[in-house]
Amino acid sequence: MNQSTNGVLLANDETRPLSYADLRRFAFLVFSFVLLAAVVGALANVLILFAVVVFVAVVLNTPVAWLARKGIKRGLAVVLVMLISIGIVGGLVALIVPTVLQQTNELVDKAPEYGRNIQTHIEQLVTRYPALDKAVPETEKILSEVGKFAQPAAGWLLMNTFGLVGKLFLFIIGILLTVFILLNPAPLVAGVLGAVPERHREASRRSIARIMQQMAAWAKATLLMGLITGFSTGVLLHFVGVRPALLFGTLAFFGELVPNIGPVIAAVPAMFVAAGEGPTTLMWALAAIMFVQQVESNVLVPYIMGTQMELHPLSIVFFALGMGSLFGIAGAILAVPTAAIVKILYDEFYTRPNRVPVSEIASQAQELVCGQASLEENSSQDEAAEDEAVEVAVQDAK
Repeated sequence: MNQSTNGVLLANDETRPLSYADLRRFAFLVFSFVLLAAVVGALANVLILFAVVVFVAVVLNTPVAWLARKGIKRGLAVVLVMLISIGIVGGLVALIVPTVLQQTNELVDKAPEYGRNIQTHIEQLVTRYPALDKAVPETEKILSEVGKFAQPAAGWLLMNTFGLVGKLFLFIIGILLTVFILLNPAPLVAGVLGAVPERHREASRRSIARIMQQMAAWAKATLLMGLITGFSTGVLLHFVGVRPALLFGTLAFFGELVPNIGPVIAAVPAMFVAAGEGPTTLMWALAAIMFVQQVESNVLVPYIMGTQMELHPLSIVFFALGMGSLFGIAGAILAVPTAAIVKILYDEFYTRPNRVPVSEIASQAQELVCGQASLEENSSQDEAAEDEAVEVAVQDAK
């Protein structure tokens, strides 16, 4: 009995050496990850299409459910919400896109002129301050690279921002899939819950409810922040003399869709035009863009987005870069919802089952970043515990 018990203990000992079975399991795990990565890469376009469709369906389900609670049949509610959504998007596209395309072509045509102006301003600056001669790179080489990049960049921008015409077929398929999901989403949700083991079903239900709530909140907040940021950016740049303002305001709106990285990239064309207009205009344009970004970070994000997402900026940047590299601009746009989903699943399936209090984790993290002070506090507590144990041992000996 003792030998068998000891044998079981030895077999379950975590310090035992690796066996061939362990190596086989590790190799199978690595192979599974490699295979999964290959499948994701091969089906990237299909996966991102279905991800966008599911995301849009989750967002539009809120007004559909509201209309259904008011007594309207769900099918009619879906038709009304889809018609209103398509009408709003189509109206904005018809109103803004032609002007933006025209201003984009004008900006591309004027790019060489702006480049020459920038070169002239840099040469004047170097003449006034000779010490900057070695610090400033060769302007001709910079302008040559900008000229090579300008035309493809403009084409890439138009293709990714206003490429719905070229992808009309996928757009129609996406609308149809969204309608099918909205008409009867209950079987899909039931299928997901049914595929989960019973012990995890309640956590899965809570996860789906939280994901639906946060996706709807993120969509409304992002749209509102994009409109405010785009409008304010266009107006301020117009007043400081950086035009076309509608184009730069539109770029600022779409830049809000890609968190942290998007606003910086969207500001590059405006800064290029401002530099071509002169140093004073460049400084005013920089001040205007920084003002808008500060208002967004310190006012719009806390009061519009709120604390519902509770995502660290580092995790957002990681997901934006990762999703962008895998699925392009659509993946970067879905970076925040993806990060929120991962956080919800981690909270429901790991933190909650292990009963790890969030307040305790936060306090431990705060102690870690405090450095030596927390270490000294812990060491003093350990020393006090050791002294108390010694005193107890002495009393027992007596």
